[in-house]
Amino acid sequence: MTVECFRPNENGVWELYNYGEGDEVTLTSVDFSFPIEMLYEDVFLEELEEE
Repeated sequence: MTVECFRPNENGVWELYNYGEGDEVTLTSVDFSFPIEMLYEDVFLEELEEE
């Protein structure tokens, strides 16, 4: 369970922020934070089988 979020830093350069299981995701543009588990609530992820 991961989330990738791009946001500009203080110099205006876009940076990638990675969030993983147990992290609090922050959306700075709307001043909102939430646990990553909330984003994936009621979503069932299946492992892909490699051929």
